[in-house]
Amino acid sequence: MKKLLATTSVATTYLAFAPFAFALDGTTVNPCPATGIGATLCSLTAGGVGGLVGGLLNAVFVIAIVIALAYLVYGGIRWIMSQGDKSKVQDARNHIVAAVLGLIIVFLSYFIITIILQVFGLGSIKDLNITPIKLQ
Repeated sequence: MKKLLATTSVATTYLAFAPFAFALDGTTVNPCPATGIGATLCSLTAGGVGGLVGGLLNAVFVIAIVIALAYLVYGGIRWIMSQGDKSKVQDARNHIVAAVLGLIIVFLSYFIITIILQVFGLGSIKDLNITPIKLQ
């Protein structure tokens, strides 16, 4: 019963003050700033979504490559630090193989996406061109 009373009182208090917190005085507010990333996002149209998606894909590929290379270096350092111990060498070798496979997967996915975009005529990943659908 105490939990129900506490939950009800918190919800009532929250809802009682919500209209005052979010009310406007009748003036219009422009949510789009004049400069910065907010202006870029506000000026985004259906034709500009492709560039945003392409930029995000490029960023994801770069981050994945950096992580795979760091994992490769980590495996190399573990191999050097293993001092000839068979289990440590095998563990380091597994890290290196996993990093190389990760790099191969990242590069293959980039090439597959590029080929698919070329087949469908959507341009390249850098400047992806998504045509908006017109509803009638």
